Amino acid sequence: MSELFSLDATSLRKLLLGGDITPQEISRSLLERTAKLNPNIDAWEYLDEEIINKQISKIETQDKTRALHGIPIGIKDIFNTFDMPTQMGSPLWKDFTPGNDARIVHYLRRNGAIIFGKTVTAEFAVHYQDRTHNPHNLEYSPGTSSSGSAAAVAANMVPVAFGSQTAGSITRPASYCGIYGFKPTFGVMARIGVLKTTDSLDSIGFFTRSVEDLKPTFDASRVHGENYEYVNRYIDNHTAKKNFKVALLEHPHFDKAQTYAKEAFNSWSKKMEIPEIEFVNIQIDGSINELHKIHQTIYDKALAYYFAKEFKNHTLLSPIFYDIIKAGNQVSAQQYQSAIKRQAQISYTINEQLKDIDILLTLSTAAIAPKGLTTPDIIDSNYIWTALGMPTLSMPVFKNANNMPFGALAIATKYKDNTILDFAKILKEKEIIFNIEDIL
Repeated sequence: MSELFSLDATSLRKLLLGGDITPQEISRSLLERTAKLNPNIDAWEYLDEEIINKQISKIETQDKTRALHGIPIGIKDIFNTFDMPTQMGSPLWKDFTPGNDARIVHYLRRNGAIIFGKTVTAEFAVHYQDRTHNPHNLEYSPGTSSSGSAAAVAANMVPVAFGSQTAGSITRPASYCGIYGFKPTFGVMARIGVLKTTDSLDSIGFFTRSVEDLKPTFDASRVHGENYEYVNRYIDNHTAKKNFKVALLEHPHFDKAQTYAKEAFNSWSKKMEIPEIEFVNIQIDGSINELHKIHQTIYDKALAYYFAKEFKNHTLLSPIFYDIIKAGNQVSAQQYQSAIKRQAQISYTINEQLKDIDILLTLSTAAIAPKGLTTPDIIDSNYIWTALGMPTLSMPVFKNANNMPFGALAIATKYKDNTILDFAKILKEKEIIFNIEDIL
């Protein structure tokens, strides 16, 4: 048997159901792995073996057939947890314990998951991150702001971890760390009990090392039922797809991608000439070019609103965060309201335009991870799909000459989350993508 820490959640569940292993053995393997690697990677903000053991004791008397029973999961340290601090990457909130669980954490516990610990996040889940290192090369960034979650999964310290994205904070860390990063449709993952930075952009998602873990993790953590009309209609009652209309996309910033990345993407796309895929050409509505300014207006103004007190006190804030709030204070209420209105209009226009396309494909990031923990990213398309509310999946497809990973991005229109997962499943079956242990 492989070392337990190296197995994905799906493989661990099979062994648990067969009685071959116990949750204690899984957690022990992951704790030993973490003790060995985390001093150099620094992916965990809070980890307490006693709290882990308490959870294991509790689930021993519960239904073992639950979707994530016994599976340890990392949680970005902006999600409330009743039994652990929620410090949001800021010394201003050191040791703060909210006393309740975020809705998603509640869903995960209800499905038998073990909340293994809280992962490092950038300051208030924005930009500044100078702690966590990329497991593939410690000199490189793991991406922000879900840095700890991505690094923990990539380093086999936990099979699944949750993060959030307001611009590219799931896709970029997934791409840079060589793992899967799924950002569902805006609103499909409940945001109750999670740090709020922007009302119309904040999205919840997660990281895995395998295609097989995506669907059960998604279903265990999302909202369900008739109270969520569109989720119920299009996600709860989804019929699995086997054939796909796919468009290769050169987005507004595709020209900024490194040459090796564009060449790798073009070469990889030729592998998808299979009967299940029909390639189609598209020309996305020109309003997509407005989204960079719209996103920045909403982002800066919302941060200035939600962090006015911290800005006023001007203590224990990074210069980057302070400058963003300063810029946001220059945005008028009318400008903000206009940006929100225009975001909704463009989202409707483009989602309608693309509704007959199953999948858009492009690069997840413009390059491999930046060297240096605070080096800026090259601009990519991730803020576009976040602003449009579309589901995305970063897939660990590529490596550069130095074996540093980067990903391909699958995008769909709103509520076609399961279509993306069906697409990934087909690519895996056809050996066009692989589970991470087969890639790196």
